[in-house]
Amino acid sequence: MEKNNTRFIVEGGVSIALSFILSFVVLFKMPLGGSVTLASRLPLVIFAIRWGFKKGLWAALIFGVLNLLTATTILHPAQALLDYILSFSAIAISGISFGKSKSKFSYIPSIIISYLVSGAFNVISAFIFFNDMTTAKAAGFNNFTLYAFAYNYSFLSVDALILIIVFLLIFDRLKVYLNKQN
Repeated sequence: MEKNNTRFIVEGGVSIALSFILSFVVLFKMPLGGSVTLASRLPLVIFAIRWGFKKGLWAALIFGVLNLLTATTILHPAQALLDYILSFSAIAISGISFGKSKSKFSYIPSIIISYLVSGAFNVISAFIFFNDMTTAKAAGFNNFTLYAFAYNYSFLSVDALILIIVFLLIFDRLKVYLNKQN
C-alpha cells in the first residue's frame, strides 16, 4: 500500500509540474484572459486515466491552486474558486472511460466533458464578475451570457482539439503505462 501511495504522489507531482510548465507554452492568448496551449492539460488527463477520477481530482485541484497563485486578475474569492479551483479540477473528469474496452476513443467523451464543465465554471464567473455589456456589444453580442459562452468556449474548444489530437497520437505508446498495475 505504501508503495502505491508513493507512486501516486510522485506521478501526481510530475504530472502537475509538466502541466504547469506546458501552460506557459501559449499558442494564442485571448485579450480578456484565457489561452490556447500546447496540450497543457494532457499530463493531468493521463494521470486521471491511470489513477481514476478521485486521485485525478487531487492533482487537478493542486494544478488549479498553482494557476491561481500565478493569476493576474482576482476580483473576488468566489471568482478565484470558479475560474481556477473548480475550472481546473474538472480535468479529473477525463479519467472516466466511456466503454468497457478502455480504448483511446473511450476517453474522448470524458475529455470533452471535462472541457465543457471547466468552461461552464468560467462562464458562470464571467456572468457574475465580468458582466460588461460594452465588451459584449463591441464583439457583436446583445446578450452577455451568450457572449461569455462564445468567448470562453472559443479558446477552450481549440485547446481541447489540440489535446485530443496529441492524446490520440501518443495513446498507443501510453497503453503499457496506463494498464500497468500500481
